This record gives sequence, structure tokens and C-alpha cells, in this order.
Amino acid sequence: MERILRRAGWPLERFAEPHTIGATRALAGYLEVSEKMLQTVRQSGGIGGHVLWAPVLRKVA
Repeated sequence: MERILRRAGWPLERFAEPHTIGATRALAGYLEVSEKMLQTVRQSGGIGGHVLWAPVLRKVA
């Protein structure tokens, strides 16, 4: 997942090196959440606007 985030322009700042827990490699880190970072990820993904939408409800006569 860290690699995918980096490719999207959203680098993870690690708190520490990864640890093995059972059969899983675990990693803890910090991701910047800001308007600037949102624009960076949108540009990396070729996304021009919002990806979530709300349907417009219209009355039926």
C-alpha cells in the first residue's frame, strides 16, 4: 500500500520500520490530509473533479 500511495504522490511518513505480526508485515505512519495533497493525488490519477456524488431527487407528478 505504501508503494501505491507514493506513486499517487501521497507519501507516507513512517513512524518506524515495518514489523512482522504473524504472517503480516505491519507499518504505521502519517499521511498529510490537506487541500494541496488532494490536488496532488487528483493530478496523479488524472481526476478532474469530485469522485463522490449525490443523486438529484426529483418529484414525479
